[in-house]
Amino acid sequence: MFKKTPPILVISEPDVEAALDHLRNLPYRNTLPKTWDRQHLLNMIKEAVGERPKVNLMLEVAPGVFGVIKPFGVDLAGMREHDGRLQVWLAIRRAGTNPNRVTVI
Repeated sequence: MFKKTPPILVISEPDVEAALDHLRNLPYRNTLPKTWDRQHLLNMIKEAVGERPKVNLMLEVAPGVFGVIKPFGVDLAGMREHDGRLQVWLAIRRAGTNPNRVTVI
């Protein structure tokens, strides 16, 4: 049997920068060089994706950072055909939990 080659996985630099800004501003964090934080973030994303990435899979990446795997370029108006790459979109939870301000739903 032939082993299927995993698709190329990419991430938008603005997503990486926004996630780094978020993580570097969390309280009680150890101060490390930005390049170390960047590499740590990329490693956390790779670990969350795993060996078999699946489109539309939701990922827990880091505190307040979540990802979704999408075909590359689906958010671009000019991209009509999928080129085989997958992209991780990052979403950031800007507000933290305030235990004194919660609503029962």
